[in-house]
Amino acid sequence: MNRLTVALALVRCTAALLPDPEQRARHLEQWRADVRGAAELDLSPLRIAAGTAVAAALMTVTTRKETPVLPIGPLALALRLVGGRTARRRAVTLAALSGMALLSGLGLLLAQ
Repeated sequence: MNRLTVALALVRCTAALLPDPEQRARHLEQWRADVRGAAELDLSPLRIAAGTAVAAALMTVTTRKETPVLPIGPLALALRLVGGRTARRRAVTLAALSGMALLSGLGLLLAQ
């Protein structure tokens, strides 16, 4: 499994986080092209994929939801630890970044 394959899989998983199907399809197409074009600019496709994951996490957090979602697991723990008025946004961002760090580490481990 090469880095491009791992990066494209990460982009596919990242796009699945987006709430709107139209937005999901549009960003998936753009992000796949960005990852494939990274080699032409001597950039790492995994770094581009990690950047798309951060962008998707921020888009998901800032999107208004019609029904409230009760946090469970690591997100609930992060909400309790962070606290404050913008606790949910910070906690979701923290959980998303932690997950991305874990996936990036696994990707680098498998790439060797």
